[in-house]
Amino acid sequence: MIKKILTLFTMIGMLAFTTASLGAEPTTGGYLLGPGDAIRVNVFQNPDLSLETRVAENGTISFPLIGTVKVGGLTLSAAEKLIAQKLQSGNFVKKPQVNISLTEVRGSQVAVLGLVNKPGRFPLEISNTRLSDMLALAGGVTPEAGGGTAVVTGTRDGKQIRKEVDIATLFGDETGQKDVTLKNGDVIYVTTGNQVSVLGMVNKPGRFPLENSKMYLTDVLTLAGGLASGASDIAILSGQRDGQPFRKEVDLAAIYLSGKPEDNVIVAAGDEVYVHRAPVFYIYGEAQKPGAYRIERNMTVIQALAQGGGPTARGTERNIKLLRRNAKGENEELRPKMTDLIKPDDVIYVRESLF
Repeated sequence: MIKKILTLFTMIGMLAFTTASLGAEPTTGGYLLGPGDAIRVNVFQNPDLSLETRVAENGTISFPLIGTVKVGGLTLSAAEKLIAQKLQSGNFVKKPQVNISLTEVRGSQVAVLGLVNKPGRFPLEISNTRLSDMLALAGGVTPEAGGGTAVVTGTRDGKQIRKEVDIATLFGDETGQKDVTLKNGDVIYVTTGNQVSVLGMVNKPGRFPLENSKMYLTDVLTLAGGLASGASDIAILSGQRDGQPFRKEVDLAAIYLSGKPEDNVIVAAGDEVYVHRAPVFYIYGEAQKPGAYRIERNMTVIQALAQGGGPTARGTERNIKLLRRNAKGENEELRPKMTDLIKPDDVIYVRESLF
């Protein structure tokens, strides 16, 4: 799957280079004029009728002698014929030869947003511009898009349309049905497809493709390089299930110890996995190895002391104090029993023995 995605990026990159080369001189044969377009009109042997103008919001231009002309929605050749016809029918020019050149494209444009290398607005230089052409103009999709989705929104026959196209299969579609023909005002939004985000205490946090329709949480963590040092046994899996927000706290230790698929958790496209940092406690004072230590499940004070190597020759287990934050965020000094459970951020202070 990863090789297929890399091949897709290469194909889109090649299309981007080819399109950029062609884009130096726009092919405007099938281009439909629209509001904002700047044009230059020349009438052979009639320099006084030469005109540089911009198409108005209602699709019209004002031309000498013949007045208002509706050119919006016409190709350049059709607009040339229309102006020539009006000049001839009005007996202004006997056999007019009209030439129109497009000097600036602002009318027929498509917005390309999301995970592309060059987001922005791009002209529809030909009337049958397709989705793949426009993705190439936008520099192709970014690596983060992976096998992502292009969402095309716009208007057809006065009705709003929305089409989702799987980019990974766009170029392999021999029928061409997935390669949507674009219209003025369309918006393309490239978003992540079959990917999952892995964040927190993993060795390679980031976004990773789901290589098949059924991947387990442990498989995704492997793609992220596994758990980092100091990671918790708890991972939070969040996403959508049946259109509803989904959140699950997963005991990773239980999954790894079991090794059974039925005890694992299946991840879905768009999920986010967050691995927390393991809770820690601190040992200071007359301890063999003072410092910060990870809290294991159901760890008691005596077990915590063992993590720190136990008291030094000058310390004593009978003279220990424990600092713990209360609900107000204030430190409270406690005299714990050896069987009391340790809580996150507890501070154990081993005092010096006086005898």
